[in-house]
Amino acid sequence: MSVNVNRSVSDQFYRYKMPRLIAKVEGKGNGIKTVIVNMVDVAKALNRPPTYPTKYFGCELGAQTQFDVKNDRYIVNGSHEANKLQDMLDGFIKKFVLCPECDNPETDLHVNPKKQTIGNSCKACGYRGMLDTNHKLCTFILKNPPENLDGNAGKKEKDKKNRKGKEKENGSVSNESQVLTELSPPHV
Repeated sequence: MSVNVNRSVSDQFYRYKMPRLIAKVEGKGNGIKTVIVNMVDVAKALNRPPTYPTKYFGCELGAQTQFDVKNDRYIVNGSHEANKLQDMLDGFIKKFVLCPECDNPETDLHVNPKKQTIGNSCKACGYRGMLDTNHKLCTFILKNPPENLDGNAGKKEKDKKNRKGKEKENGSVSNESQVLTELSPPHV
């Protein structure tokens, strides 16, 4: 069953949905831990890496977290109910997913590690702003910036860098100007 990404909206036909968190408690005694079974699906619905909400739970609960990205296992130490984690996920969504202007979850994070800032841009209304970096999760985001999920955004920048690198290897004169000088008649 799916729920609205912004659970303060009670519209049953709300466009932005996500699956409910499924938490499974493993172990006994001192080694008890909660595995969030469907964290990959929830994170995909939020357009964030699955490590971010898991780390947010760890920050809010004061617990350690573990990520096994290859096997899609996201673990929070301690015994935690799914309803409690779902309520905490609402806090993560409000701080790191929803646009402050239009309350739509169509935002992208832009991390600038040199300036230690995290930007937020909305695809729906065009809002661009900075996130408050006082939360502990922000240091994790700065150290682990999100990779572009669409794949093409970083490709253009790499192509530009490759072209510039090739021009430097060939000299400061571009190939077009070399062709023009070869075709033009010599000055007499």
